[in-house]
Amino acid sequence: MRSPSSPTAGRDLRAGVVFVFPCLALLAVFSYWPVVRSAWLSVHGSDLVGNATGFLGLSNYADLLTDPDLRSVLLTTLTIAALVVVMATGGALLAALPLRRASQRGGRVVTVLLSLPFAYSAAAASAAFAGLLAPSVGQLNALLADLGVTGPPWLESQGWAVLSIAVTTAWYEFGFAFLVVLAALSRVDRSVLEAASLDGAGEWRSAWSIVVPAIRPSLLFLVVTQTIAGLQVFTQVQVLTRGGPSGATTTLVYELYQRAFGTGLPQYGQASTIALTLLLLVVLVTAVQMRLTRDRA
Repeated sequence: MRSPSSPTAGRDLRAGVVFVFPCLALLAVFSYWPVVRSAWLSVHGSDLVGNATGFLGLSNYADLLTDPDLRSVLLTTLTIAALVVVMATGGALLAALPLRRASQRGGRVVTVLLSLPFAYSAAAASAAFAGLLAPSVGQLNALLADLGVTGPPWLESQGWAVLSIAVTTAWYEFGFAFLVVLAALSRVDRSVLEAASLDGAGEWRSAWSIVVPAIRPSLLFLVVTQTIAGLQVFTQVQVLTRGGPSGATTTLVYELYQRAFGTGLPQYGQASTIALTLLLLVVLVTAVQMRLTRDRA
C-alpha cells in the first residue's frame, strides 16, 4: 500500500486533478456561478442589462412572501407538480405491472410503444398537445364531437388549462418513469411471488403487498424526479397557454422568465429571488427523498 506522501501517490493526485478539472470548471461556470450571481442579485436592484445597483436587503424576499399573485403562482406550480407525480409515476406503475407476465414478444412491442414519450423533447410534446387540444381545431374535441360529446375548452378554462399542462408534462415524463419501474420490477424475487400465489394471494394483492414495497426505492426516486420536473415546467406553458387564461397556468419558472425577459423593464432582482426559491424547493424535495430512502433501507 502506497503512503500518501510517496511520489507515485503524488503523481496520481496530480493526474486526478487534471482529469477532474474540466468537469469542475464547467460546473463552476454554468452551475455554481449562476447560483452565486442570483443570490447577489436577489438582494440588490438591477439596471436594464442585469448589473446590480442599490442594496435592497431582503425586500425582494418580503415582496415574494406578501405578493398574492406570487402565492397563486406557487400554488399553481405545486398543483401541477403533484398531478405530474400521480399521473406519470402512478400511470407507469399501473402500465408496467401487467407486463411482468406478458409474453416475451408481445411484451417487447408494448414496452417500446409505452416508452416512446421518452424520445420526445418538451417542445415537441407540447407542440403535439397544442394540436390535440386547440380550442377550435383540436383533434381531441373533434373526436369527441364525432361521438356526440361536447369537449371542454381545454386551454381556455382555468381548471382545464392547468390539467392540460399537467397531462402534457406527465405524458412527456411517462416514458422515463415506465422504463425505471419496468427495470425495478425485473429485479423482484419471483420465488417470493410464487410463494404468495401458493398461499392464495391474488395478482393485485401480491402487487400491492410484495411488488410495490420491493421497488419502493425506485418509486421514491421517480416521485422526486417527477416532482422536480413539475416544479420546473416552462416550455409546456410557453407553447400551450403563455400563462393564461388570466394567469391560471403561470408557474414559478414562467413567472421568473416574465419578470426577467418578458417585459420592457426587467426585474432581475425579483427574478433571481424566484429562482432561489425554486432551488430551495428542489433541495427540500431531494432532502425528503434521501431521508425516506434511508429510513426504508
